[in-house]
Amino acid sequence: MEIKCETAFEAWKKALKYLLEEADNYVDKKGRVGKEYLNLTLKIDSKKGVEKPIEVLNSFRRWVYPPLDEMKSFILGKKQVPGYYYNYGDRAFNPEWRNQVDDYIVPLLKLNPESKRAVVVFYNPEKDSYLEKKETPGMIMMAFNLRKKKLHATAVIRSNEMFFGWPGNIYQLSLVQDYICKQVNCEPGTLSTMSVSAHFFNEHLDEIKQVIDMRR
Repeated sequence: MEIKCETAFEAWKKALKYLLEEADNYVDKKGRVGKEYLNLTLKIDSKKGVEKPIEVLNSFRRWVYPPLDEMKSFILGKKQVPGYYYNYGDRAFNPEWRNQVDDYIVPLLKLNPESKRAVVVFYNPEKDSYLEKKETPGMIMMAFNLRKKKLHATAVIRSNEMFFGWPGNIYQLSLVQDYICKQVNCEPGTLSTMSVSAHFFNEHLDEIKQVIDMRR
């Protein structure tokens, strides 16, 4: 299933509505009940207002969502962020391991703008493929395609809680897209997420229904 919308907020609403009406019942390892759909793609044409789903979550005043600056450091920072099992920036930009963005993607796109190899991988089997591992990256990879002077960005997410998790994922994807655009001197294109397990939990059902009923 692919959902195409102009903005992140529209895509978020449609995805939640689709899960509510069409997805299968689901129980996770912690016993939480919800809905799940396998392989759900969301594609937005404009990054304008990409923060709005986060703003809506904060408006419920039920959770403390990470501030935008903290989320930026989580995806663009080169060091491990204290208090987290992992952070994406450490895996994408870490100069001690491999700065995948500055040392590979940016030079690659400058040399070969039509390349299909501009990929950042967050999952590291040497760190993550252990049965006793408590947390592993939900976002497995990002891919970037420069076409007609616009950079299109796609994230593949193995497990995506669509109500609470997706707003952060799409925002972080947009930050990396912006970063690369500035280095390559191009305009941002579409933003897409492909969620292998797209799901939500019934404990958020009241708020999910409120989001679905919201106007722009």
